[in-house]
Amino acid sequence: MKPNKKRLIDAGYIVFVDEAGFMLEPVFRRTWAPRGQTPILKINRPHDRISVIAAITIRREDRLFAFHYDLSPDNDNFRGPTVAKFIDKLSNTLKGQMTLIWDEIPIHWGRVMKEYLAAHPSIDANAFPPYAPELNPVDMAWAYVKHDRLANYCPHDLSELRATLHKEFTRLKKRPDLLKSFLAHTGLSLD
Repeated sequence: MKPNKKRLIDAGYIVFVDEAGFMLEPVFRRTWAPRGQTPILKINRPHDRISVIAAITIRREDRLFAFHYDLSPDNDNFRGPTVAKFIDKLSNTLKGQMTLIWDEIPIHWGRVMKEYLAAHPSIDANAFPPYAPELNPVDMAWAYVKHDRLANYCPHDLSELRATLHKEFTRLKKRPDLLKSFLAHTGLSLD
């Protein structure tokens, strides 16, 4: 289901949402090292992870961009109830009509979210077309943090990774220019 253009124009906020996982195993990038001294990254528990849910919000009135996020407990995934909790927290923060745009994964359209959305008519949920992650600017935030900011980063444990993620996402919150570039990269327009 494509977003309804008229509703986007009338909404107080446009809200793009997505989830991602950050593992102890680093995203490898090319790097320089002295000849014959291959860099070695030691990983304690490569599959330990922290899941993140985030939203890029755009206030329609003045096109103010903002970034909101929440981290899951260690080695946990977001599910319907935790997604609804994040959307509720976001709704209470924004205090206005929301046009929510996200993908079609089951946690977004399952029973818990359907019940939540039915009880909150000020939130209008819309889905991206199937298999179109390139349309979600939050995906660009994940790419920026994973491949640019944390490439080859090898934390010792999940508490170190959690602290680093908080630092990186707090930094991203202070960069509305970067958030705008993520939207521009998708090819979507606010007009």
